[in-house]
Order: sequence, then structure tokens, then C-alpha cells
Amino acid sequence: MSRCRSGFTLIELLITISIIAVLSLIGLVIYSSVLKQGRDSKRQSDLRSIQSALEQYFADQFDYPSAITFNGGALSAGGRTYLNTIPSDPQSSPNYCYLALPNNPCDNSSTNKCTSYKLYAKLESQPNGSYSCGSVSTYNLEFTPP
Repeated sequence: MSRCRSGFTLIELLITISIIAVLSLIGLVIYSSVLKQGRDSKRQSDLRSIQSALEQYFADQFDYPSAITFNGGALSAGGRTYLNTIPSDPQSSPNYCYLALPNNPCDNSSTNKCTSYKLYAKLESQPNGSYSCGSVSTYNLEFTPP
């Protein structure tokens, strides 16, 4: 009389679990990479938005602001709002940095106009920083006036 076998052997179960674990690990690594690229794209988009608002500000005010606070406030002057909410870094470590030029801090007095600027961000896809802003020297993306 032949005995009917039901269920899986231990070896079959271990092989199946191993394959699922390897596929899950590959998926997790790819997902992590996609998240980094998404945050980097947001950083570049944020700086372009800020840059556009700064150029509008300059066209009206004939100078750039002496400082920007990246805490969600607005960029406005003379009753006009150029950017409703100044964006901040998705991970905020370090946050974006704005440097008014030629002298930091320039005060937009008649003798000390802010005639240029630099915006900085830290991209995750480029691990090494090459720009300094204030006391932080880990930035690796710089935007200047077009």
C-alpha cells in the first residue's frame, strides 16, 4: 500500500523562505534609493522656486533680501508676497542656506546693497560636501543668480 505524502519538507520551506528574503532585501534597497532620489529632486525644485522668487524680488526692490529664514515663513516686501511659504529641507539636516552677497550680512542700506546671493542644499546622492555656508561645510549643491 502506497502512502500519500502531504505538506512540504523542511528543505523546501527553507529554500522558499530564502528566496523571499533575498527578493525583499533587493526591493528594500531599491525603495531606499528611490526615496533618496525623490528628496534630492525636491531639494532642487525648492531651490529653483526660491531662486525664482528672489529674482522677482530683485526686479521690484533692486536688491536681494539680506536674510531668509527657512521655517515656513513668507518672502515678501513692500506689500507684495513673492513666495507664500519658504520651503525647508525634507530632512532638515542641514537645512537650506541663503547667503546674501557681497558682504554677509549686507543690510541693503544705501552703501551696502545685497547685489547677489548663493543658495545651498545638501543632496543625499552626492555624499561629499564642497560648499560652506556659515559654519556648515557639508553642502554640495549651489544656486546663484541666473
